[in-house]
Amino acid sequence: MELGKFAPAHLDLRLAALNRACQAAACSQQREAAQLDRPDLAGGVITDRQVTVLLQRVDSFVTAPVRAQVEPAMGEADLAAEAELRELARDAGVQLPLDTLSDCFGLTEVDRQALVAVVGPELDRAYERIYAYLCDEFDRRHPSVELLTILTHGLVDRHAQRVALGPYGALRRHELLVEHGDAPSDLRQHVRLGRGMLEFLLGAPVDVRAIGRHPVRTEDGSADEVTCEPYTLAELTSALKAGTAEVVGVWGRREAADAVATGLASALGMPLTTVAFTAAQDPERCDRTLREAGVAASVAGGLLWLTLDSPEDPSPGMLDAMAGALEVTGAPAVVSAAAPWRPVGVLARRRWVEVRVGEAEFAQRMRRWRSRHPDLAEQEAADLAVRFRLGPVASAAASRLALTAAAIGGSSRPVSADALEAACAAVSTPRPDRLVAVLDPRRGPSDLVLPAALHRQVVELAGFARSLPWLAERGVMTSQRGLKALFTGDPGTGKTLAAEVIASLLGVQLVKVDLSRVVSKWVGETAKHLDSVFRLADGSSAVLFFDEADALFGKRGEVRHGTDRYANTEVSHLLQRFDEYDGLVILASNLRDQIDPAFTRRFHSVLHFPRPEEPERRRLWEMVASASGDGCDEAGLAALAALELTGAGIVGAARTAALLAAADGLDRPSMAHLAGGVTRQFRSEGRLAPPADLATLAETAGGHR
Repeated sequence: MELGKFAPAHLDLRLAALNRACQAAACSQQREAAQLDRPDLAGGVITDRQVTVLLQRVDSFVTAPVRAQVEPAMGEADLAAEAELRELARDAGVQLPLDTLSDCFGLTEVDRQALVAVVGPELDRAYERIYAYLCDEFDRRHPSVELLTILTHGLVDRHAQRVALGPYGALRRHELLVEHGDAPSDLRQHVRLGRGMLEFLLGAPVDVRAIGRHPVRTEDGSADEVTCEPYTLAELTSALKAGTAEVVGVWGRREAADAVATGLASALGMPLTTVAFTAAQDPERCDRTLREAGVAASVAGGLLWLTLDSPEDPSPGMLDAMAGALEVTGAPAVVSAAAPWRPVGVLARRRWVEVRVGEAEFAQRMRRWRSRHPDLAEQEAADLAVRFRLGPVASAAASRLALTAAAIGGSSRPVSADALEAACAAVSTPRPDRLVAVLDPRRGPSDLVLPAALHRQVVELAGFARSLPWLAERGVMTSQRGLKALFTGDPGTGKTLAAEVIASLLGVQLVKVDLSRVVSKWVGETAKHLDSVFRLADGSSAVLFFDEADALFGKRGEVRHGTDRYANTEVSHLLQRFDEYDGLVILASNLRDQIDPAFTRRFHSVLHFPRPEEPERRRLWEMVASASGDGCDEAGLAALAALELTGAGIVGAARTAALLAAADGLDRPSMAHLAGGVTRQFRSEGRLAPPADLATLAETAGGHR
């Protein structure tokens, strides 16, 4: 039998127990109504007799023994049938849905009964009228907390049962049950099944991870691979257990901080209540969310984790809300952020300790690669460990990406170092954003036509970028972080292509900054956008490329107007972020003299891209002719190479020639088409070609008609 057959059978068994509970509750309701003189008026009139009955009811609720004198919803025969069904499912290699939910979310018998009670109206509308009668509300369509309290048994303490079914119980905390509509009190709050729950309980192939809000779980060993200073994870765990620490501040990169928070929850055996904030959130709404999270963590006996993950500075109102929640909650808490934040009120009222977290050490990262891929050579594993500073989760993602690609390709051999390198580069690429364009480099050194010395320097720059992490690991060149290069020269001389070639040699992506979106006329906005760009690229292996960089990195001038002061401040802010970035940054500018000297002295390489001479132009025309398939002879190539065009100009002329040929119904351009493309290219650049060169080109074109 498949799960689709076991699940309905289990649900029918539970629904039979629910029906008995409904019958018992209906009998109790009838006995209470029988004490009234006019039960038919109970909904609209409160009589003296009804008040007396209600007073007896609430008095018995308070004075009754704590241990409920009721029969359990599931009798011995039901439990035996359930055990038999569970055994049959286990033999078939499946697990009953209710058991899966119990294992995943820690549900109790009360929780399971409540789920079945809420399932009832989803299967048969008759339950709606039954529930309306039991709660004395004719227009009721959904179960309420009051109804679940009536229909569920299993806790000897009725108040504990009420907490279990409340907003901080497992069902509603994990969103297996969700609130429906507003209610004057939580007792009368209507609830419905969470998205996907009905299908899951009926045995449909719904992954349990796709429903509810799952407890955060740490990856095995991920917390052990994070460097904490000055305290270890074991010391923090002991301090939280003993109560000598109540709040742990964790400062550093997000992935490392996440590993510490989840590692602490795992070591303490506590559920983790997580609240993540961004600067765009409303402080008032944050305050409500924080206080509810604090109560939820306290009720569940869990760890409260507040993480501030924002590309912008948080508002004072948000920080005040976070501080207020930390002051009043009794649950142990973790606060994580990129930079330290120390609310004085919290430090004065609660035992506060903080640590800085960093990436795993080189040796740890290397061991991680060797353990996942034993066939890697030691030098290959060391190269991956030093070039890609990936955390445990990111390195696992890169490994899975490479293994998946190998499996699709049908390869049975171990994953190669090149495949892992490509996967690491892909995983560490910044996420898509409106401020940058992430480009996958496709052209290599053979596509870059430059003077020999300059070409060698471009290729060397890629080698420098590969070597820099090794030098940093050995403590060499610690005065400056990252590698910075400046490309200067006229438009179309190959600066952008050179950046792409470097990224290709490194096996990483090229992140091109969109200056039209970064530069803003509004004061302070440009600095915020720059922060976002560097945050996106932080920790990435990609090459960060600023084209037309003089728009951002221009000289600071004399302050004559108020806007001048803000412009100078933005350049100073950019200079600071430029220094802090530890990756490869390439700036391209047509005007080297316009770059601020403070930036110029920070460049490790300054390369000038001249306009191509005749030998380079000839090679470019040969490449273009080979790609387009036209038949240029030596005379034609010589005539074309004599014309002073940049590489971009040559490509533009060839593209125009191809369009002219297509308009004439030809598959490939002739020399006449190339002559027309060159003439139009000169016009588009606002230049006039030397008449002698044009005459030579025209003669060559005439000879090829």
